[in-house]
Amino acid sequence: MSDSSAGRPPSRVPLSPVGTWTARVRRPGGDSVGSFRFTAWGHALLTVGGVGAGRWSSLGPGGFLFRITEPVLDADGRCAGWVDIEQHARQRGGFFTSRGTSRVYDADGRLTRAVPVAVEATRVGD
Repeated sequence: MSDSSAGRPPSRVPLSPVGTWTARVRRPGGDSVGSFRFTAWGHALLTVGGVGAGRWSSLGPGGFLFRITEPVLDADGRCAGWVDIEQHARQRGGFFTSRGTSRVYDADGRLTRAVPVAVEATRVGD
């Protein structure tokens, strides 16, 4: 008997973050707008408010963790460092809130600062 699901992503389960989300991102320096995309394969993408990629994983019913790396480029387009985003989220239907720390590294991998970040997001698509 063959597995007919081979090559297809796992189906969405209740309270899964899979889909597209628009978000308010709160940092000590002020708020900004962001957009995230979570795939059924466990990928996490930042698509507005920066560009980055990483992974998400379930922390049990209604909870998930996501980590995204966002490159920092200088005026000439060269890598000046990166931001390591880590957020622990709680999802309630089409909304999630999360808290975590964004760690900023220079191009040589030295930690330059750590910033507390909170996110409030609304699902806008599958």
